[in-house]
Amino acid sequence: MTEWFKEWFASEEYLNVYKHRDTGDAKSIISLILKNVSIPNKAKILDAACGAGRHAIALAQKGYKVTAFDLSEPLVNKAKTLSNELNLNINFFNADLRTVDFKERFSLILNLFTSFGYFENDEENFRFLTDSKKWLLPKGYFILDYLNMNYIIENHVPQSVKAMENKKVIENRRFNKGRIEKEIIIHNGSKVETYNESVKLYSFNQIAEAAQNAGLTINKIFGDYKGNEFDEELSERLIIIFKK
Repeated sequence: MTEWFKEWFASEEYLNVYKHRDTGDAKSIISLILKNVSIPNKAKILDAACGAGRHAIALAQKGYKVTAFDLSEPLVNKAKTLSNELNLNINFFNADLRTVDFKERFSLILNLFTSFGYFENDEENFRFLTDSKKWLLPKGYFILDYLNMNYIIENHVPQSVKAMENKKVIENRRFNKGRIEKEIIIHNGSKVETYNESVKLYSFNQIAEAAQNAGLTINKIFGDYKGNEFDEELSERLIIIFKK
């Protein structure tokens, strides 16, 4: 399997395709998280796979000391630019979830917007969750915001088409070897660009077992950004608050 995320997240089209995942969307999940954790004012928070920084910025605006990283240099550059424009002091840098390490300790570690399951094997996918325990302060929290496998399977949409400014975006989806794969085709006049996504599907029980083995306990579970109860069949999201 190719590392699809390196090309896709470096593309200028990535943020356009996911434009609906905006600042308001980020503030919704940050609000949900902060209502359900107990951390000090100005606590140190780590935003892993931060993308263009919308969650990190929302937290910094509330006075927290935020460190954030992503593999994509273009996305991190966008995050730095916006952070500077807002006069925020956020430590943004480039790193890979599989190899990053910290001497610093955090009250809260975030892995949001399905930034999980990208890699080829389970060991690589769960490594960051496992490593996070040693980077958490006592009674610290790890938040995983992931898709709900059962919902994805039961509500599978093989193809969708949408207009994006003067472009047409076709998204073809399929299941393949325990993964949900998406082919994204962007038509811009005579120009056609194709990108891919591939996410390993894990059940709630698989994630819970891996977390337990890592020494993290489940504190709360939600099925969407509004804070509704998680239902394995009906919830679109799987949002788990783990505690050290």
